[in-house]
Amino acid sequence: MHAFRRLVLTDLRNRRNTIWVTLGAMALLNVAVAILTRHRQLPDELGFIMFLNIMVFAAGLLIPFLHCFSTWLDEWKQHSIYQLLILPVPRTYLLVSKYISILVEVMLITAVMIAGLWMQHSVNGEQLFRAEPLVTFEWSKVLLVIKWFLSVTCCMFLCSASILIGKCCGRLSLLVSFLSFIAGLFLWIIAFANFMSTFTLVIVSLVFFMVSYYLLNKKVGVE
Repeated sequence: MHAFRRLVLTDLRNRRNTIWVTLGAMALLNVAVAILTRHRQLPDELGFIMFLNIMVFAAGLLIPFLHCFSTWLDEWKQHSIYQLLILPVPRTYLLVSKYISILVEVMLITAVMIAGLWMQHSVNGEQLFRAEPLVTFEWSKVLLVIKWFLSVTCCMFLCSASILIGKCCGRLSLLVSFLSFIAGLFLWIIAFANFMSTFTLVIVSLVFFMVSYYLLNKKVGVE
C-alpha cells in the first residue's frame, strides 16, 4: 500500500499547479456570478443564473476530463511509461492510482462549486434555490450520487482504455484513440439507455477497466 500511496501522491503532485489554478478560477467565477446577480430580479432570471452556474461547473470539469487522456499521453511523451511498467507493483495500482488522483480533482472542483452556490444563495438573500432538498436525507438522492460517481468512473476508465488501444496502432494512435472513445461512449449510452440501473454502470466500468488492465499487461506501445 505504501507504493500505491506514492503513485497517487506523485500523480497529484504532477498536476498540483493546474488543480490550484482551476480551483482559483472557479472560485473567482462564482464570486463574479454572485456580484452579477446581487441586485437582479431572481424570480425572472433564475434560469439564466442556473445556466451560468452550469457553464462554470462544466468548464471546471473539463480540466480533469482532459487529464483522463493527458495523464497517459504524458507518460509516453516523457518516456516515463518505461519506468512505470518495470515497477514491482501490480498493474491495477497504475490504473487505480491515476483514477483516484483524477477523482480527487473532480471532488475538489465539486466542493468549490457547492461552496460557490451557497455563497450566491447567501448573497442573494437565500432566494437562489430551496435549501431543504439539499439538507434532507432521501435514498433517491443517495442513488443519484452513486450513479454520478459511477458515471465519472466509466468516463475515466473509458479514456484510459481508448488511449491504450490507440497505442497499439503507432502513427494512427490519436485517431484510433478518438474512434475507440466514441465507440465506448456509444456502448455506455446504449447500455445505460436500455438497462438504466446502477448495476449497468458497474458492469460497463469493469469492462473498460479490464480492457485497460489487459493492454497494460501486454505492455502495449512500449515494445
